[in-house]
Amino acid sequence: MLALPSSAQYVQQTQPNSPDYNPKASYEGPYKLNTWSIGVHVAPTLFFGDLREYDFFPVSGNSSDTHSEWGTFEGGIQINKQLSYLFGLKGDVSVGNLTGMKRRNYFRYFKTNYVDASLSGTVNLKGLLLGPTKMKHWKVDAYAGFGMMWYNATSYDLTGGVELRNTGATNDWIIPVGLEISYELTKRLDLGLDFRLNNVNSDFVDATYGGDYSRDPNGFNFETLPTARKGNSALDKYGYGAIALTYKLGKNPLRVSKVDGKYTYDPDQGGYYHLRYTDPRLLVKPPKILTMEEMDSVAKANRPKDIDPRLLLDTDGDGVSDFFDKEPNSPAGSVVDGSGRVIDFDQYVKNALANGAACNEIFANVMFDTDKNEIKPEYREMLNNVATLMNRSGCRLQLAGHADRRASDRYNMALSRRRVDAVRDYLVNEGGLKDQSKVVVDYFGSFKPIADGATTQGLMKNRRVELRLMP
Repeated sequence: MLALPSSAQYVQQTQPNSPDYNPKASYEGPYKLNTWSIGVHVAPTLFFGDLREYDFFPVSGNSSDTHSEWGTFEGGIQINKQLSYLFGLKGDVSVGNLTGMKRRNYFRYFKTNYVDASLSGTVNLKGLLLGPTKMKHWKVDAYAGFGMMWYNATSYDLTGGVELRNTGATNDWIIPVGLEISYELTKRLDLGLDFRLNNVNSDFVDATYGGDYSRDPNGFNFETLPTARKGNSALDKYGYGAIALTYKLGKNPLRVSKVDGKYTYDPDQGGYYHLRYTDPRLLVKPPKILTMEEMDSVAKANRPKDIDPRLLLDTDGDGVSDFFDKEPNSPAGSVVDGSGRVIDFDQYVKNALANGAACNEIFANVMFDTDKNEIKPEYREMLNNVATLMNRSGCRLQLAGHADRRASDRYNMALSRRRVDAVRDYLVNEGGLKDQSKVVVDYFGSFKPIADGATTQGLMKNRRVELRLMP
C-alpha cells in the first residue's frame, strides 16, 4: 500500500485521466476503472437431502435396487458489479437438474428440473488476506446472498421405476453461499472455478418429506403432512463445482504487466484497469524526491529571461526608469508624468482652476530641510491652489511622507509622519480644504529613497512629501 507524504519537498505527480474521471465512484482513487463483467458457468450438480445414498460420492450405474446419481447438469449466466476492490455484487440465473436415490427407509429415487435466480454480495478474500500486491492476476471471492428456486420434482420406486409423487410446478427461497477462484487470462477474459451450495427453504426438492417411509402413493395420507413442504429431516441443499468464464466489460481495458521484473501500472496510457484486480490506490503515482542536481535543473529550466538593465536604472531620479523615460535628463526635483516628461505641477493646477478642467493623475513633491517639518514659503501658493481645486472639482489627494537616512528607523518613521501631517494640516487650516476625507496619508521613513543617500543632493531629494493628485 502506498502512502502519500505531506512534506513540501515531495512532488505529487497524480492526475485523473480526464475527462473520464468519475468523482461519484464508490471506490477511492483519482482514476476511473472498469467495474462490470458478465460470465457463464457449467457444472454437474449434486443434491444433499433425504434421497442421497452417500455423503460424498454419487452412486454410479443402474440395477434392480440402484439408480445412478450421475448425469446431472447445470448452466448459468451471471452479471458482476465491483463496488470497490474488496466488495462487489453478483446476479446469477441458472438452469439445471438434480437426481438422487436412497435405499434405506425410502427405497426410491427422484428427478428434479429447476431454474434459480439469486443476488449475492462478494468479498475479495485474496485482497483482504494477502493485499493488492500479491498474486495480482488471481481473485478469490467468498459470497453469500438470497434468491428463488422454481422446480418440478418427481420421486420413483427403485423397483420398476413406479412414480410415487410429483410436486408439480413450485418454488422456494434459497440462500446461496460459495467460493469463486478466478485467474485473469487476458485483458478481457478470466477463467475460474465456482463452488456453490444453495440452501433451500424446503424439504421437498426430492419430492419426499423427511420421515415419510411409505412407498405406496395410495396409502399416503396428505392430511398428516407438515405445512410449507417441510418434513422431519433437515432442509434440502444442492450445489455444484463449475467452470466459469468471465468477460470483463468496459472500454480500453488494461492488464497489469511486469516491467523489468516488477508489476507496473500506467493508467495514463489511455486505458482502464478493472476493479476486480486493481486496488485504485496502486494507481497513485509514488511521490518523487528531487535531488539537488534535479532541483537545480528544474530551476534553470524555469528561470525567466534576464530583464533589460535599463528597467533598474533611473539616471535623473524622477521615479521613471530609463527604459520608459522620454526625458532621461530631467532637472532634479522635476515633476514628471508616467513617461518621464517634465510637468509644471503648479501651472497645471492654475490652469485647472481657470478652465474648470477635470482632475488628472499628476505628481509633485514638497521638500523639507534637515530634521524639519515646516512648510517652506515657496510651496504655500501651490498647496493653496491644490486645496481650492479639490473644493471645486472633487479631486482626491494622496500624501506620502519620507525622510533621509541620517537617523534611526523609528525616528525617521515619526519624522516622515510629522511632515505628511504638516502638509495635510496646511491644506485644511491655511488652504481651506473642506473635506479632509479626500486626503489619504501614509509615511515610510527612509525606506523608499529616490536618490543616493551618500550625497548632499540625494539627501535633499529624499526629504519630501509626495503629492499625488487623482480624479
